Amino acid sequence: MDKKLFDIPVLLIAFNRPETTCLVFEQIRKLRPSQLYLFSDAPRNDKPEEQELVETCRYLLDDSQIDWNCKVERWFPESNMGCALGISSAITWAFETSSQLIIVEDDCLPHPDFFTFCKSMLEMYRGNDRIMHISGSLLNEDLKANNSDHFFSLIGNTGGWATWKSAWNRYDFWMEQFPEMKNEKRIHSLIRNTKTLNYWLERFDTVYTEERKSSWEVQWQYSIFKNYGLAVVPHVNLISNIGYMVAELADESQNCPVVYERNLKEIQSNELAIGSEFGSPCLKTIFPENASFSTRFFYKFMSFLKLNY
Repeated sequence: MDKKLFDIPVLLIAFNRPETTCLVFEQIRKLRPSQLYLFSDAPRNDKPEEQELVETCRYLLDDSQIDWNCKVERWFPESNMGCALGISSAITWAFETSSQLIIVEDDCLPHPDFFTFCKSMLEMYRGNDRIMHISGSLLNEDLKANNSDHFFSLIGNTGGWATWKSAWNRYDFWMEQFPEMKNEKRIHSLIRNTKTLNYWLERFDTVYTEERKSSWEVQWQYSIFKNYGLAVVPHVNLISNIGYMVAELADESQNCPVVYERNLKEIQSNELAIGSEFGSPCLKTIFPENASFSTRFFYKFMSFLKLNY
């Protein structure tokens, strides 16, 4: 009997890294999603060596590599779109025919529990306009929630993440209202930590003034702040960035499986703390220290009223 298909659409974003693409796609193959979006940007004109790399990546995403019943949609541009416009456009494209999405990039290796975590959180917080982002990464171990499988953060880490079409509709690639937000110090009201505040203001300033945008994720974080949104963060890290590790191993003439095994073991060492399923509602919500008083009060008030958020 065929394994039951995973019913949340998955978008894989690839470019010129076949070594990591094959590993990430293997995790997707094990998942067997019923709907799969594949985006592979074209090589850059001034990088002729990328032609073969991109062709290899696209072969790895060919129908011959999909051995389960799956609706597949591909967007393989003929000319290079660049990271900023390419990735943001790929997400918008996928949302033309889906209402929710799990998004994985080609150098971010997901633990199998990443997908079930995203599915559970997408279901739990569907319809809550303040929850805009579901992270797969836990980058700061000090922010762990001891009595819950997740907590809320003002920051949404990308690479492996999920969201809804309703949230992505609020994405502002050009950051049109940033000067107004900055003058009104609206971001200041959200972030109490001066170092964190200055970091984001500097990044927003840089991207806003660029004629040709070099980023898409900075604008997504700006959109989260702009809408007073929150991100769901797992209790432990479920994504391992393997881009740098593959480069290191390539210098040592080692191969893909070594990277895969090493990173998967690193993630699996935390598996016991999470459990294999994320179906139960969280018992306690933990906020990072730099969340504002208004953010904390809002969710405590919701909990007091026992609203289903």
